[in-house]
Amino acid sequence: MKIPFTNLEIGQRSIEKVRSISASAWEDLGGSSSKSGVRITQTTSLTIPAVYAAVKVISEAFSTIPMHIMLDDGATKSKFKKHPVYKLLSREPNSLMTISTFWKITMPEILLWGNSYSLIEFDPRTLRPVAILPVHPSKVEVEIKEGLLFYTFKLEKGTITVDQSNVLHFRGMGDNVMGKSVIDCARDNLGLGSAAEEFGSRFFGNGASMTGVLQSDSALSDKAFENLKESFNNMHGGLSNANKPLILEEGLKYTPTSIPPNAAQFLETRRFQIEDVARWFNIPPDKIGDLSRATFSNLEQQNQNFITNTLMPYVINIESECSRKLLREDEKEDVYFKMNLNGLLRGDIKTRTESYRTLFNIGAMTVNEIRAFEEMNPVEGGNSRYVPMNLGVVDENGNNQIEKEETIKVEENEKD
Repeated sequence: MKIPFTNLEIGQRSIEKVRSISASAWEDLGGSSSKSGVRITQTTSLTIPAVYAAVKVISEAFSTIPMHIMLDDGATKSKFKKHPVYKLLSREPNSLMTISTFWKITMPEILLWGNSYSLIEFDPRTLRPVAILPVHPSKVEVEIKEGLLFYTFKLEKGTITVDQSNVLHFRGMGDNVMGKSVIDCARDNLGLGSAAEEFGSRFFGNGASMTGVLQSDSALSDKAFENLKESFNNMHGGLSNANKPLILEEGLKYTPTSIPPNAAQFLETRRFQIEDVARWFNIPPDKIGDLSRATFSNLEQQNQNFITNTLMPYVINIESECSRKLLREDEKEDVYFKMNLNGLLRGDIKTRTESYRTLFNIGAMTVNEIRAFEEMNPVEGGNSRYVPMNLGVVDENGNNQIEKEETIKVEENEKD
């Protein structure tokens, strides 16, 4: 038997160490300041509402997509439920979490870090995967040796190194073998949005309209200065004191110096930030709360755009990596992983019904196949296929084949 992995023993010893990782150890160690002066990291970026919404929407969408192992015998394609690895990515990847939780951990790592790593635990007797355990990207280093990738995991109980056959490595967009973090690429752009958020908070926290300069024709002693500063802040500082009438004594004059938020295009900046985040994550703006250009007529198209352009690249990436690492070489010809995107239509009965009707009317689905998708029991006679009676076979020249055959028969009868 050909063993499709080369570092099984080291991988087995690493599993117990991974199980002991505490949640507090999964922290953000990277990041740097943007040009706006705001420090943007994978963790702090989630304080930006649009980034949090984008990551949440994509991650939760993946947590609802069923994944199956499919068998293609040349004539039919069916779910291979008896495959030893079937349950790992359909129900329970390990003893600590469900498959839904697994994707809610994995997808944010792909989106924010550009890479997601999961150790594969193999059964030493059958040499089949029996568990998949995610490890935070901040704990992993990758290097290439002799044409193979080696992963070094820095864990609480020590450091371990395994080769690529023991790791599921899901990559985002990037160069070479590593994905590139969207946050690293968008740091300056996100820093602008975070700075606008902080500006707005501080503006309203300081009284919304009472920022300026107090002037006096006479010199103030240190004590008088401190008393004036304290009394002024107590009367006009904070949002609760906004727009209170300003009363000045002893010849004091107040000169506003702050730029009003509308003059600084504050609201426009915050709105454009949502659009920029949508571009970075390639997600329709309406999915992260920007409905300024959404209408009832184009929401369906936006949903299709979300599935095709946002989710599908990740789906293909994940399917390929799972088939590559979790299946044996001798079964990759006719066995493969498949994520069923029909699960995203479960909440939209109108779209789902129209899809079934179209497939039924062209003979692509039977009644029982439709009922199976809806988790309903089959009915008698439900395995038959139907097509409209006025349809005929068309040859390569565009002629109706049935009519052509009938015409030939008529002509032959006339000759007889």
